[in-house]
Amino acid sequence: MATLLEDLRAKRTAARTAADQVLERAAAEQRDLSAEELAEYQARVVEQREADDQLDELRDRELAELRAAATRRPAGPRLPDEPILTREQSVYDWCQQRGMFEPPADERPPSFDRWLKGIATGNWDGAEHERAMSEGTATAGGHLVPTPLSARVIDLARNATRVFQAGAITVPMTAATLKLARLTGESTPGWKSEGAAITATGDLAFDAVTFTARTLTRVVTLSVELFEDADPSSEDVIARSFAAQMALELDRVALRGSGTPPEPRGVVNQTGVTLTTHGANGALITNYDFHLDAVGAVRAANFEPNAQIQAPRTATSLSKLKEATTNAYMAPPAGLAAIPRLNTKQVPINLTVGTSTDCSEIYTADWSNLMVGIKTDFQLLFLRERYIADTLSYAFLSYLRADIQLAQPTAFVVDTGVRT
Repeated sequence: MATLLEDLRAKRTAARTAADQVLERAAAEQRDLSAEELAEYQARVVEQREADDQLDELRDRELAELRAAATRRPAGPRLPDEPILTREQSVYDWCQQRGMFEPPADERPPSFDRWLKGIATGNWDGAEHERAMSEGTATAGGHLVPTPLSARVIDLARNATRVFQAGAITVPMTAATLKLARLTGESTPGWKSEGAAITATGDLAFDAVTFTARTLTRVVTLSVELFEDADPSSEDVIARSFAAQMALELDRVALRGSGTPPEPRGVVNQTGVTLTTHGANGALITNYDFHLDAVGAVRAANFEPNAQIQAPRTATSLSKLKEATTNAYMAPPAGLAAIPRLNTKQVPINLTVGTSTDCSEIYTADWSNLMVGIKTDFQLLFLRERYIADTLSYAFLSYLRADIQLAQPTAFVVDTGVRT
């Protein structure tokens, strides 16, 4: 299939070039076409149209196959019913294994960049698979990103998001709301004497968390030159631009979301999370004690912390710590050596605590208890007129829907009032 497509595209290009050369030759000599030249021009135009027709037939066959594939389920082991993905698992694989799409027959992964270029410019050269995927995805005011492309962008965003790097889990959502059960209390086992009655000690206690998809919007602008000059082999340049913006906001809202609709509620504003204050006006960080105490608090709640998230300023302050006698830089104590410390500018450094306006926070947790619900599709609105006229750029308004929930709030400790 790939060889046939390449041959047809080469044939079409050669015919178009030959036809243009006939016209250019006559124009350069400032004369009309001769009878022989007119016949040659018409023959080349016919060849170009025949190649176009054959390319359209191939596209139609591929589109029919994609539509038929939607009704089939791929073979393989059955996935767990509970829709939870760890940081090592991808949304792309989750969607594929549930029959939401079939992988391309030529094993070339679909490209978000080629698809976006096609819907923006109408140029689908080298993107027949993406062109077939675009059929039927337009909606009122925008384009619904095809599932495999949407899943790839979501995975790129997850890879760039600190809370996912720390170990947060993903809950793919195929509807606007989703309920998951969580354990809230456990019974205590008891010893018994031979022949004595068993004393009831209570049952396991459960409740449910409800994910409600909240809408996250982002505008991404890309120059016309980038679209025209980008190397087709660089298939994820634009996708990474979308993902990077989504990742920053997912980090912010997962940590500090207010919970006032339409914004999800982040860790620091969740009920049951341990908040450790450091004085009425905050306190300077002069050693690793804040971090060590937070690790101990998480362990005291019967969880094992697997990462700490902090502002880059905090990391810089820690890296400058020196021994009093030798002036050598201090290494983290053994109790912190195995726990990654991840930095993000989404942890602010200008929070007000008492009279201080330069405070920050440190987040310590078993991050597998942070659940991020993400809808497996998102939408694009192509903003053509304004940005083309202003800066010769294409602009896309993207919509992603997500929510934040905690499986066990006591697995989280937040230090507030951290100063440097």
